[in-house]
Amino acid sequence: MRKVVDVSNRAQEYELIKPLGNVVGDVQFSEKGAEFIGNDVPAYIFLDSLSLEESTPKNISMWLKFEGEDARIPQMIFSIKDTTDIRKRFNMWIAGRRVTAVLNGNPLWANEYDYSKGRSKTYYDSYILEPGKFYFLSVNYTPQKVQIYINAELYQQFENINDGKINFHQIYLGTERYENEFRNPLIGNIRNLTLFNRTLNENEIYSLSVESYEDISEFNKAFELKKFNFN
Repeated sequence: MRKVVDVSNRAQEYELIKPLGNVVGDVQFSEKGAEFIGNDVPAYIFLDSLSLEESTPKNISMWLKFEGEDARIPQMIFSIKDTTDIRKRFNMWIAGRRVTAVLNGNPLWANEYDYSKGRSKTYYDSYILEPGKFYFLSVNYTPQKVQIYINAELYQQFENINDGKINFHQIYLGTERYENEFRNPLIGNIRNLTLFNRTLNENEIYSLSVESYEDISEFNKAFELKKFNFN
């Protein structure tokens, strides 16, 4: 049973209902948060010079919605870069309507992915998400372990990661920058981005989602009503 607790010591917090940072391309802001339109011109938000401590655990949380009929097309949620080592990056995206990631070259693609035990025998064994619906995404990071929560429930967990250390210096929202190319654009929304210099427990993740739930619930109610044909 989840309970509401205080969620303090936030390092960075962005509602994303108004422009901030370096906004490139067709990103629009409203009560639904930052909306990434997904046309031929790269659209993203770039947050630089983050006041995050180095070499510490982290949590990154947000409300997320993605769109699109073709589940085969990857959509980048965020791409975190360590400016001291260009090889280090933490990318998380939607693929096959599931959340997946790569951390410093380590593919985090299936539940119970544990380097000490070998890869999971089932590729993409996590449940699929619905396009058009908002989900609360919360990610606990340490160099050895990554936990992904959807709506305050554990979605994926990865342990014994090889060379997983990365500093959170820069974040691209809605795309990945690879050399001078921007690829895998997000079509959807990100709202209430919050970063911590620590991991969160399940009650804290739940409480963080509750804070903005009323702002999001009306959009999800409208999404569910669209499934019914009243004609």
